[in-house]
Amino acid sequence: MKAIDIILLPFVFVYKGFITILLMPYYLIVLIGKALGIGKKKTTNTIAQTKDANEVKVIKNTGLVNANIPVGNSSSNVNTAQNPAQNPAQKQENIIKRQKEFERLVAKARLEEQKRVQEQEKIQIENEKREKERQAKELERRKKEEAWDRKEEKRIEELKKRGEPITLTDKLNHFYKKLTYNKNEELELEAKKSVLDEQFKDKSKQTSRFTKPLLFEYVAKAPNGEIEKSTIEALSRVDVHSFLEAEGYKVYDIKAAKARSSIITYRMKRSKLIFYLSQLSAYLKSGIALADSVKILEDQAKNRNEKKAWRAIYYDLSMGDVLSLAMEKRKDTFPKLLINMIKTAEMTGNLPETIDDMVDYYTESETTKKQMKTAMMYPIVVTCFAAIVVTFILMWVVPQFVDIYADLGSDLPAITKFVIRISDFLKNYLIFILIGIIVLILIYLYMFRNVKPFRKTMQEFYMHIPVFGSIIIYNEVTIFSKTFANLINHNVFITDSIDVLSKITDNEIYKKLIFDTAKNLTKGEPISKAFKDHWAFPNIAYQMLITGEKTGRLGPMMERVSNYYQEQHRTLVNQMKTLIEPVMIVTLAFLVGGILLAVIIPMYSMYDALQ
Repeated sequence: MKAIDIILLPFVFVYKGFITILLMPYYLIVLIGKALGIGKKKTTNTIAQTKDANEVKVIKNTGLVNANIPVGNSSSNVNTAQNPAQNPAQKQENIIKRQKEFERLVAKARLEEQKRVQEQEKIQIENEKREKERQAKELERRKKEEAWDRKEEKRIEELKKRGEPITLTDKLNHFYKKLTYNKNEELELEAKKSVLDEQFKDKSKQTSRFTKPLLFEYVAKAPNGEIEKSTIEALSRVDVHSFLEAEGYKVYDIKAAKARSSIITYRMKRSKLIFYLSQLSAYLKSGIALADSVKILEDQAKNRNEKKAWRAIYYDLSMGDVLSLAMEKRKDTFPKLLINMIKTAEMTGNLPETIDDMVDYYTESETTKKQMKTAMMYPIVVTCFAAIVVTFILMWVVPQFVDIYADLGSDLPAITKFVIRISDFLKNYLIFILIGIIVLILIYLYMFRNVKPFRKTMQEFYMHIPVFGSIIIYNEVTIFSKTFANLINHNVFITDSIDVLSKITDNEIYKKLIFDTAKNLTKGEPISKAFKDHWAFPNIAYQMLITGEKTGRLGPMMERVSNYYQEQHRTLVNQMKTLIEPVMIVTLAFLVGGILLAVIIPMYSMYDALQ
């Protein structure tokens, strides 16, 4: 007996006991019915048909009717009594008629009996055939199950040989698949596949294509033998069926998803995007076709949403769409800048070079963001640590000294009384303080994300803070100028460039600047007019922008601006990190030291009084 059988044995006993308890009322009713004689068949005035070889006898409670009927039997006597005027010839004629009727009924009964026997034999043959098919399918299922077990054991042995550890997740997945194995699932899938194939063979039954892509759910067996249940965007079920079969899948079922939204809204991380773009550029340079390169990216993807995104792009490419259009259908999965750059590259024919430029751009942008996060992480961590330490001292250390002061009855300094009051306040209202802080943070985040005037006010306030505001301005100018330079250098139209620039930033001040620039362009005015004397756009960047407009080298000048302010941003971040470390240490030492002095000073005063 296997381990899983031993584990499931108590559940089997519980299940059988539960079924027995449910059937007890039925058994009780049947027993009472038998005791009272309910349900017994009456034997009077009935006809029992018995078969003995080829002889059929019809038995009645009034007598036995046979083929040899005597002339003077009881029936003829009755007829004679009822009709005394009937002559012997008529009597003989009636007897012959009855004889023929009886023979006809016997022949009919024999024929019905033969039909019943033939039907029984036919049913028996069909049952035997079904049983053989069931046994064959059961044998096939067991073979597949054993093959799957051998495959798993072989995989585990290979892992052991390579020295790779067998994780608990692998063991649990193996146990779960074995426990939830449904022997009828393959039959159900095969039945659905037959119906699906039959439907798509008939062109008149094929569904029409939609004007917009819908989300379809499919069940198919992948080329590696695993059952895959996933979704894909397509214009019709026929397209999904053809696409999956072309990829080597064995399709069982396709249906429209219940959710109306069919567009993938997954936002891909920048680190993942950089990796995929680097791989895509390498594949294209090595001579691999674009669709095959995207297929490789799909196979490499580990995240479910990323795999769906690349699968959808591969489907669109196989249906004849270009890469930029396929990416644009994914909504927020890919950045707007990347889509426009690829769209331009498709027109010029330098797709791998453009992808390399975008890899460099996103790598530098990611580096800048990491520097910002690193610069902000240290003060946040130190501030949280200081708050925890100060709260611990005020709530658990200071109250120990309050009892000592009360016993001695000496007068306390003002600073000590102030610390004791803060300690009492925290002990009584700490929960309310924490709840209030959490509520304020949630309100702030909600308003910052959803209320545009509030977001603009807070961003303007942050940008006017010394040092910290300069870091924000330098970061925004770097992103703006670098993106603008990439768009101009790759021959993107100026109006499209302005539209892309308005979507790559979340800062409302710079969005307003870009909006004013677009408005000036419609009037025929230069780009630099919107940035003139604006506090959020440094004068150096403005002067270089004017120079680029006058010389016709706007792209290279914006690239220089981005390099300059990126270096300024990096330098300022490092300086802020260097400055924040001693400031935070001194602040923490001042807080903790002040509290300890407020507690210790009265102890010295009491010691002097005792002397």
